[in-house]
Amino acid sequence: METLNLEILNPGPILTDMRGQLQTLAMLPHHYLRRPTPSGSPDFSIWDFGAGPLGVRESALPEVLQLMGIRSLTLNTAQDLSPLYRLSAGIPHTGDEENKWRYLMSDAVTRVLQPLLSNCRTIAFHDWAGLSGASNLWTILLREAIRPLGSQGIEFVFYLGDPLTRRTFQVEEAIDVITDFSEYGQVTIALDEEEAVKLWMVLNGVHEYGSVVNQTFPDLKRKYISIFRTINIDRLVVYSATQVMLFTKQTQLVLARKKVASSFEIAPEARDHFMEGFCIGLVRQMDIVRCLALGLVVFGSRTERHSVADHSVPIRHNTHRIGATRQGATRQGLVDYIDQWVDDLQQQEIMYLYQ
Repeated sequence: METLNLEILNPGPILTDMRGQLQTLAMLPHHYLRRPTPSGSPDFSIWDFGAGPLGVRESALPEVLQLMGIRSLTLNTAQDLSPLYRLSAGIPHTGDEENKWRYLMSDAVTRVLQPLLSNCRTIAFHDWAGLSGASNLWTILLREAIRPLGSQGIEFVFYLGDPLTRRTFQVEEAIDVITDFSEYGQVTIALDEEEAVKLWMVLNGVHEYGSVVNQTFPDLKRKYISIFRTINIDRLVVYSATQVMLFTKQTQLVLARKKVASSFEIAPEARDHFMEGFCIGLVRQMDIVRCLALGLVVFGSRTERHSVADHSVPIRHNTHRIGATRQGATRQGLVDYIDQWVDDLQQQEIMYLYQ
């Protein structure tokens, strides 16, 4: 992999192709489980959310999986989730963290988890730095529930979060844990630009953040490539307000993205939205560039739509009506966002990338 040999992709043709795909999506047998949002919207007050806009049925992620630091997962086929939901009743809500860990990885929980994981296509994890005991939880999950099943070809996606909030040895330990997952599937780490620079600092013993601010684009690329070469993973994704970069053993590329308000970028559900599009792109066997683009489209469409809807009055419907309404309305929202992104590409500061 040659340093700075970065392929710059014009997203225009990719978006045009994706626009056509979205308008003709067929339903898949897969089942996407995600965390209910805290917004109180009525369609999240039930376990079954119905058919999503990307042609996959969606349900609430059981509490026991959320406590393990899982953000979302995709099943190859629908299955009975009631045993997982029932496990919530046994979760200790008092005492120290170790009591909770012991319960989460008890034989009773593991027996319920293994059939689910054997039917799993993608698992996306919460920010490591923001989850107490994440390294221990994920080590136990891997050892007790995933390793006995052998290689399943699962797509594992991790967010590291801000590594400067933890000690160096903790960051190194987390990286070791994450790379261990590569024996059982493909591993992707996603970072925003600031998190990536801070991770580079930790890995290279740099202690003053002020010494690495205002980096040039070539300097940033060198740091990202250094991170990828240091960590034994399949993909590294680094995104900023204007672009997303992908590093694999085979390719390095940059894709211009539609600019969004910084408040959207740091919204509590922003990474959940990106991950939904990215993971369902993987499930639909899109190439990795289109998976990234779909993640950005879902993220952008949802965050902008929610900002408009914050002051609207929700209307309650029955479950089937909710699913049908959500699927049609938000799919059109995805198409509309693609059109806005294509228009955004005509701005002068974006066009220079393709000249």
